[in-house]
Amino acid sequence: MDCERFLSGPLGQPANALSSLAFVVAALWIVVVALRGERAGRSMMIVFALAVAANGIGSFALHGPDPGWARWAHDAAIMSVLLFVGTRALGRSRAWRPTVEMGAYAAALIVVGLGLALVRGASDPFAGTLAAVAVVGEVATGRARERSLARAIGLTAIVLGGVAFYLGRTGSPFCRPESLFQWHALWHVLAAVALAAYAWVAFDRSSTVPAANA
Repeated sequence: MDCERFLSGPLGQPANALSSLAFVVAALWIVVVALRGERAGRSMMIVFALAVAANGIGSFALHGPDPGWARWAHDAAIMSVLLFVGTRALGRSRAWRPTVEMGAYAAALIVVGLGLALVRGASDPFAGTLAAVAVVGEVATGRARERSLARAIGLTAIVLGGVAFYLGRTGSPFCRPESLFQWHALWHVLAAVALAAYAWVAFDRSSTVPAANA
């Protein structure tokens, strides 16, 4: 499972488990920024922070003690972030009210969560589809022109993180199960950075729904 040797104890894969906490750190940063920002986007930003934190908790559970529910929690948390990005892009393009946007997000979460629980092997198709929708949505809404520094940081982090993810897969020629350094752990850190950068862009003042529709 993601290369690193699984040991007995609460930290089954120490590098992968501890690096998962980078998502929790990113979530805390997003909350701090939300509380210091404009009221209009604050609640949505905190919802996103919860989704990011869930990635840390689910990933820590899977790579650490690995209880029976860990795989579902890990996969559902990933979907929650991808769904948020996709729903946010759709809501922005359609000028949805925040309540409509969050209602659509909650409904999608329920459907995807049930799908993961009921359909074996649904995680990869779901993740691939949602990732594609999220990327297309971000490009379509023109957000690529906003906050160039955050955009550059996020893009660099996700590209390098994707490389680390594939290098760290079990069976990769770069996989070293006994090593203290794990590529998958680096993926966790870089993905957390990318999500923090996304929040920086997505909740910029120019990204919010016009006041008339709020």
